[in-house]
Amino acid sequence: MASAHLFKAFGIPVRAHWSFWLVVCVLATEFQVYLNAGLGVSLLLTVCFYGCLLLHELGHSLTARRYGINTREIKMTMLGGMAMFERSPRVPRQELFITAAGPLVNFVIAGLLFAGQCLAFGLPFGPTSDLSFEAWESKFCWLLMFLNLVLGIFNLLPGFPMDGGRILRALLALKLPYLKATHIAVRVGQLVGASFILLPVLGIWGGIITALIGLMVIFLAQAELMRVRAEEALKQGSANLNRLFGGLFGGRAPGGGNGWGFTFGGSPPGPSQAEPSPAEPPSPPRDDSDCVIDMDPDGKVRKVWRKDESDG
Repeated sequence: MASAHLFKAFGIPVRAHWSFWLVVCVLATEFQVYLNAGLGVSLLLTVCFYGCLLLHELGHSLTARRYGINTREIKMTMLGGMAMFERSPRVPRQELFITAAGPLVNFVIAGLLFAGQCLAFGLPFGPTSDLSFEAWESKFCWLLMFLNLVLGIFNLLPGFPMDGGRILRALLALKLPYLKATHIAVRVGQLVGASFILLPVLGIWGGIITALIGLMVIFLAQAELMRVRAEEALKQGSANLNRLFGGLFGGRAPGGGNGWGFTFGGSPPGPSQAEPSPAEPPSPPRDDSDCVIDMDPDGKVRKVWRKDESDG
């Protein structure tokens, strides 16, 4: 899908997908109701919210830069931001720090907003304080603080593509092989996605958007597992590719079927690796009966062709 370049932040290009502008309009309308203010104020809150999302992605990107992993771009979409790394961190401790940096940024922003409100208006608790949700919604900074808390907590849920899934994988990978850690983290994440679908169906919590997020978590988690499987298989050659992907890269599939007939990272199979194809029978001798001759009325030959050839 088309995306537009916005600017560079710390040398990293920031681009906006077309769906980003759609969600900006929708959120501005929703925030206008919560704030009970004009469209300008709600647009400002929307810009600040997406600014926090951008800082979240910069937290990932700048931490990754410390480990020598560059970021090609940050793309803003309807689902938030995505930092596109040049390569995935494979050292568990590095992945843990890189992933945790994003939610940590949101918690720091929420803490700073809380401290600013306390300095400006006093502590929000006591016998005369109103801590109702409606009172929080009516204040710009309180709502922005609440949004950062929700963003940070939501990203810590243990499901891909949320940061919590990667944090869980990194913690497991400290003791387990990377592929096995990914497999466990993906299955846990898919349970989270299934709960996102089940809760709205049962009428407990959420709606159609929650169910769609659950579907996205299930499919993207499986895509992450397939990506890691491919990376692990590429390290070990065609034999492991064949084992993981059912004979796609040559040899025989685990179920006993034939592969696609080519190998990866090695020489072509010799006579002992593949059955020789049967030789084609020789063409029968041809005579004049196999030919068609087109002649003019005066006896001149205009064209001669075989019967099994097209006239074109």
